[in-house]
Amino acid sequence: MKTTLCTLCLTVVLLLSGCSRDLSPVSPPETPGNGPARELTALEKSLVQSSNDFGLRLFREIAHTAPQGNLFISPLSVSLALAMTYNGAANATEAEMRTTLGFPDVNREALNSSLSALSSLLVGLDDRVALQIANSIWYRQGLVVESDFVQRNQYYYNAQVRALDFSAPSAPKTINDWVSAQTHGRIPEIIKTIEPHLVMFLVNAIYFKGTWTYEFLPKDTRAESFYTTPATPVTCNMMAQSADLAYYENDLLQMVDLPYGDGQFAMAIILPKTTLAGVIAAFTAQNWQAWCAGLSKQGVTLQMPKFKLSCEVTLNDMLQQLGMHQAFDPFQADFSGICGNVPLYIDWVKHLSFVQVDEEGTEAAAVTVVGVGATSAGGPTYRLVRVDRPFLFVIHDHHSQTALFIGQIVAPQWQ
Repeated sequence: MKTTLCTLCLTVVLLLSGCSRDLSPVSPPETPGNGPARELTALEKSLVQSSNDFGLRLFREIAHTAPQGNLFISPLSVSLALAMTYNGAANATEAEMRTTLGFPDVNREALNSSLSALSSLLVGLDDRVALQIANSIWYRQGLVVESDFVQRNQYYYNAQVRALDFSAPSAPKTINDWVSAQTHGRIPEIIKTIEPHLVMFLVNAIYFKGTWTYEFLPKDTRAESFYTTPATPVTCNMMAQSADLAYYENDLLQMVDLPYGDGQFAMAIILPKTTLAGVIAAFTAQNWQAWCAGLSKQGVTLQMPKFKLSCEVTLNDMLQQLGMHQAFDPFQADFSGICGNVPLYIDWVKHLSFVQVDEEGTEAAAVTVVGVGATSAGGPTYRLVRVDRPFLFVIHDHHSQTALFIGQIVAPQWQ
């Protein structure tokens, strides 16, 4: 994992970047082009805090599995995809999902309404930054989906809900084409094949494109060393700039906030003073809030690499480590709110992401897919038993279970 690590404020997406040029102090405007942004409600503030907390806990779990690898995720995308799924959860499954995701104990309408309002607020926050959030639900043709579940996700999440013939060879392409369109081609494929037990996909896609408020000059980008370890240098294209930027420092790290557009979005660059693992361990929602509160405008010379990164991770183990167990258990999961007559469970949660950081700005995309399986996908389940090795056999009666004959076949013959 790189020694630079970033998150985007208000749980939008994790990002990273830098460059070089002298600029006179310019303060980004306090409001976007369309006028002042409205104040968040108490419930929305609570959701932002809990979403940040969930996202950082999830990030730490993922980072723990790949401490030496690059990583890029969108906590918001994961939260929204699971929030749609949560609309169909019941009883203990619902309680576990609520606790893991950090959702407040409020009714579904209040939760959905606040998440919807937050998404709308983020999308419209800055005219000079492109932020798009899209949701869809695809279910196997013939599955009877509860109307309340469909209506909630259509109304609050503007989700496209569509029945699809999952057995058709074109089915994966139909879903992939939707994802590719929502991410401007940056994530072209999320599903290769559809296994017979899968009956639904809940998909969230987020696309972000922002131009730096202070763009970097390509002429200042140079080939320089980047140390993956103190003794292991690699060559990178190092950008650089000098400007008045929001800056914070403590014993653990240095933090620079690079604004996009009108300044409503930014990329926080967090540079460890000791080890990356130490910063990740301290990367809690409370500390993140404190670090952001400590930012102040200072003259900063920033040097950082330009980069491009794609990631794919299956989140099952991480979500279970965070407390979401029953949802993945075919025999305990309760998603009766999705379908009342077929037992459903979460088979997998997959997260794909892309980020490109250069002199102009940042382009990023993320997709979270919740694959829902059925213990009986609308019909009988046939278990394959292939007798292709030595075996025993028993002839018996059902009443007393007496073994009348016992045999062993090692090399079957026909005479």
